[in-house]
Amino acid sequence: MTRTGIPGQRRRRIAATVVAANALLGFMLVMVHHPPIQVGPLHRAFPVEAVITSRFLLVLASLAQAGTVRGLLRGKRQAWLIATVAALAAIACFQVKRADLVGIAASAATAALLIAWAPLFPARSDPAMARRGLAWFVLGTAGAFAYALAGLWWLDRHFHGTDSLIAIAEDAVRLVLIVPEANAEPVGRHGRWFLDSVRLFMGASLAVGTWHALSPVRYRLTEEQRELHRVRGILERWATTSLAYFHLMPDKSHFFASEGEAFLGYRVSRGVAVVLGGPVGEPEACRAVVREFIEFCDLNGWGFCFHQCAPGEVELLQSLGLKALKIGEDAVIRLPGFSLSGKSFKHIRATVNRMEREGYEVVELPQPIDDATMAELREVSDAWLADGRHRERQFTLGWFDEDYLRETQVLAVRAPSGRIEAFANVLPSFQSKEANFDLMRRRPDSPNGAMDFLFVRMAERFRDAGMEGLNLGFAPLANVEETGVKGRVLNWLYEYGGRLFNFQGLRAFKDKWDPAWEPRYLVYRSDADLPGIALAVALVGERSSPVRLPWAKRDLPELPAA
Repeated sequence: MTRTGIPGQRRRRIAATVVAANALLGFMLVMVHHPPIQVGPLHRAFPVEAVITSRFLLVLASLAQAGTVRGLLRGKRQAWLIATVAALAAIACFQVKRADLVGIAASAATAALLIAWAPLFPARSDPAMARRGLAWFVLGTAGAFAYALAGLWWLDRHFHGTDSLIAIAEDAVRLVLIVPEANAEPVGRHGRWFLDSVRLFMGASLAVGTWHALSPVRYRLTEEQRELHRVRGILERWATTSLAYFHLMPDKSHFFASEGEAFLGYRVSRGVAVVLGGPVGEPEACRAVVREFIEFCDLNGWGFCFHQCAPGEVELLQSLGLKALKIGEDAVIRLPGFSLSGKSFKHIRATVNRMEREGYEVVELPQPIDDATMAELREVSDAWLADGRHRERQFTLGWFDEDYLRETQVLAVRAPSGRIEAFANVLPSFQSKEANFDLMRRRPDSPNGAMDFLFVRMAERFRDAGMEGLNLGFAPLANVEETGVKGRVLNWLYEYGGRLFNFQGLRAFKDKWDPAWEPRYLVYRSDADLPGIALAVALVGERSSPVRLPWAKRDLPELPAA
């Protein structure tokens, strides 16, 4: 068994399956009045009312077990406790219910399995959600009792044996507890419908309360300046990937190693913690922080994945027992010897020459960017967003924000009139020899080739500064080599998802620069987690509300003058 607990995850799925099967068996056996296998004469000692009550309690126990399946899959301690108590209670109920040997054996085996595997369920519940679940239990019980009491009183003509308020109150309590009523005997379908409606009311309250009580710990994004300074310090000493700078964006939380210098940047959506790339920091601390983060996710009842990992990061994560799935490639222009000579760059070379003849130039905007220039950049960005299918994203990308642009270097294409036609902002590379940029915005009516002109001048600047590569960013689902069901799904997404996301067009734009293609991976624990992971990855990239950038001023990397 590895320290990542992967066998434990598999056993949790087995336990959840067993509990679900036992719950289904319980529902089936409740409807069987004469079980095929009976043991002992004990059941004959109980009156008929006790046998009927045991049936209702078995329904309740089966409902409780069914309601814990999701929590068991997430390793919830409360789910384990409820399922274990329900299985033990079912043993007694099956004994009263005509000593049903099948039910007794199944519930005993389920309880024994849960008790034996108790350490596999350490996950805590969210305190606020647990309080909300308790409120549902209390208010639901009170509401069901009031509803039963009022109905039995006002609908007395539909029942026999409801002559006194004490008898009515007693039956209301029994209905709330989902046990047979002692006095109220329904007359006709309206009376039976009302009794069933009370039990349905109470069952729904129990189900909703259980769902809240067993919910995973809610993710709460926190921003602390001290934490960001610590992240920045580690990035400056250890970061080597194109995603490094995005750890400083305020849409991330950070998890630090308990010993050593390493951290993970992540965000949680739909109960899945999506980590940006791999761990950053000292090699041994990186290994430790991954183990600790997995334990942290298990404690909170979260799934997890590492998104857009480079091959070196994948090697570390796989050594800890995790799986890797190629999800695309980064395009990197090799800068040593970069030039536009040769047949493959004929079109780009002609575009650059035309832009120069017409008086266009690429300039570095002086920092801090003044308000008038910033307003013009926003005008360019808004026009770009309004044109076609463009939208602001986050997590692996930045978004237009005045503070963000004033903290990075901005290169812009200026027309002879002085108007800004296009721009991109340059990101620090930290310990990498690959240059990075983020926003690429242009006016829809800018001259054809304005962005190509900007790219060429940017590549030349970085080449002259001694950088070895210019990262053009991620091409999703490019050259995916996976086989089997996962491969077919990814290839289908690439072929047909391009209608929404233009995967082929994005790759074609990058490919014309003749880049080196570097694989990027999704790293995760179990194939069964992939549907939830896919949804979480999609959601963390969506930006639903503006987020300000509360950063302290940082040093910017030097670029040679144009």
